[in-house]
Amino acid sequence: MNIAISDVGTLLCIKGTDNKYSKLISITSAPATGAAPSTIDVTELDSPVKQYISDRPDTPSYEFESNYLKESYELLKEKISLTDAKDYLIVYQDGSGEIFSGTGDIWKKELSAVNAVKIGISFAVQTHEHVTDTSILMA
Repeated sequence: MNIAISDVGTLLCIKGTDNKYSKLISITSAPATGAAPSTIDVTELDSPVKQYISDRPDTPSYEFESNYLKESYELLKEKISLTDAKDYLIVYQDGSGEIFSGTGDIWKKELSAVNAVKIGISFAVQTHEHVTDTSILMA
């Protein structure tokens, strides 16, 4: 019986010089990898109802969270660039995933009582592709 998959084992990976992906950092949240399409109003004046066509697909910014550790923060500063697009991979529990390329940045997120300090990790996505088997991509 097939049932839903869990968040357990979800990874954020980066492509290395060997063209294989390896875990970048442990994450506490991962983003939606798409959004409901917007529409373009094409209603003609003689139409009794509004008419729409689909707009271009949009890939929103991908924002991840991670627990703050000094070492993790320094690693992310080294591996993520605002100007140099790099290749990344999200791996899900069932072995499928999302390959994407983009530029990004990191920051320490807001703090509140009784919570861990978090790192925000955001990417401006340039390309995106769903893959059904990430095992062949991994180092």
